[in-house]
Amino acid sequence: MATAPTPGFTHSEEWFASDGTRCAARVYRPDAGQEDRPAIVMAHGFGSVRALRLYAYAERFAAAGYVVVAFDYRGFGDSEGEPRQLLSVAMQHQDWRAAIAHTRTLDGVDPARVVAWGTSFGGGHVIAVAGQGEPLAAVIAQVPHVSGPAAVRSTGLRAVLR
Repeated sequence: MATAPTPGFTHSEEWFASDGTRCAARVYRPDAGQEDRPAIVMAHGFGSVRALRLYAYAERFAAAGYVVVAFDYRGFGDSEGEPRQLLSVAMQHQDWRAAIAHTRTLDGVDPARVVAWGTSFGGGHVIAVAGQGEPLAAVIAQVPHVSGPAAVRSTGLRAVLR
């Protein structure tokens, strides 16, 4: 797809395969500068999509010199996959691993300096994926959801299901 101009960086819509399903990603690239940049792979949390607030974070990181890959899980947002809106932790972990592997192949990315950034349920995913042995330079877990039973105990079932 065409690259849209933005001050300090450009972005383009791309695809990567996760277990045979095409996942949508917006890739942000800083303008001029060094080769082999660090990269940040990011995805949202429980049932959300990249277009809802992730782009603002991605733009800030890209303006600071990072390549950023913001993706939708299979079955969510612009990604392919059926059934739609199926929340599967195992499949979302696979999507993280596929997004990270794809990011390592991008021109201008230092494959040894890839960071996973997740928010909410995605924050729990990045902790789990790193703990399962995915080699990452860093993990950023913004308000991570790490335990369903603990969330129910602390806030009640009604609040968790909202």
